[in-house]
Amino acid sequence: MLLRAADLLEADFSRNRDSLALEVGAVRGWAEMNTAEAAATLREAAGLASSPLGSVLPSADPSGANLSLRTAAGVVLAIVPWNAPVVQSARSVAIALALGNTVILRPSELAPHAAGHLLADVLTRAGAPAGVVNVVTCSPSRSKELVASLVAEPAVRRVVFIGSTPVGRSIASVAGNALTPAVLELGGKNPTLVLSDADLDTAADRIVFAAFANSGQVCMSTDRVLVATSAFAELCERVAARAAALPVGDPRLDTTAVGPLITDAAAARFTSLAGDAVSRGARLLTGGSADGRYATPTVLTDVSPDSPLYSTEFFAPLVTRQPYADEPAMIAAANDTPYGLIASVLSSDPSRAWHLARSLRCGAVHVNGPSVGDEPHVPFGGLAASGYGRLGGIESVLTFTEQRTFYLHDTDVLPNP
Repeated sequence: MLLRAADLLEADFSRNRDSLALEVGAVRGWAEMNTAEAAATLREAAGLASSPLGSVLPSADPSGANLSLRTAAGVVLAIVPWNAPVVQSARSVAIALALGNTVILRPSELAPHAAGHLLADVLTRAGAPAGVVNVVTCSPSRSKELVASLVAEPAVRRVVFIGSTPVGRSIASVAGNALTPAVLELGGKNPTLVLSDADLDTAADRIVFAAFANSGQVCMSTDRVLVATSAFAELCERVAARAAALPVGDPRLDTTAVGPLITDAAAARFTSLAGDAVSRGARLLTGGSADGRYATPTVLTDVSPDSPLYSTEFFAPLVTRQPYADEPAMIAAANDTPYGLIASVLSSDPSRAWHLARSLRCGAVHVNGPSVGDEPHVPFGGLAASGYGRLGGIESVLTFTEQRTFYLHDTDVLPNP
């Protein structure tokens, strides 16, 4: 069923591309990524359906045996965001299904189709039995009440939430009261560190992708670039030139690189944050304006620590630059945040980059790659205010199963190992 769903998802790409553009403003490349990674996640889940789920352990009783088994947890509630809707819904439910659970998809009210019904439809057409994949939606005014009631529901035995840290805290509170295990993948203030020996053209390309993919509306987006002083001016020039050249507009056009922000409120927040930073002394290298929901890719330097932009996750096509004299200062600045989701380190010396990467306090680090990117079989999640728990590969197996122990006495069912 999972393999058929992956095939259907890829076969439906043209139709799904249009719906993603209209509902969440996804440009072609972002729609392609959502489709490809969601299909890969479904196939990864299909492979895990035959993974070992237990072990036989020695017993002090020569006529006995001990079994440690992992069994399906039950009902999984997956609360899925709008920004990478198809891949996030697949990450949240595919392995849960492979392990024998049923799922309730609760998509963002901003993307009920893309973050919920789209995947549920292909799973149903692929053969998911009635009642195994469920979608629950509501109006924004009822969202908080609905989510709280679903998380508190005794039949729900696992909760996955991907979204903002403030909402994650409230969900964690309800889940904790219900003693329901939860995976929370929350916000970030993600740094890219550019060391003095980095190739600046390559660095500029990776930063522009990481900062402006999906109009900067990605939990993994690079918010801030920490640069060796010797490379600062030249890198700023290259990043600003590339950012200014990105085509902004209708996401249905193949030529568009940066589509609209998700709401009018998001666009207003973008202009407010950028304008406030400039008023406090930041230097605007390019961008800073919006036409309706179309925000121009924006690059700022010299952002004051008292500016909200300095510490806030902005979820918009905006990135800041700061120079640092040495690597210890760079590491201290990278870790100077309550968040800990993802980071990137760029250097021509992989050993040097790897050594520095291990000093960063976050759940994942890309060494010589952009901060935006993960793989279905690799565990992913954050630290501190970026959440807890992991999704991906064997970690999802642990998340979506209960560990149970059976002590077998006076039995010939299994030999004592």
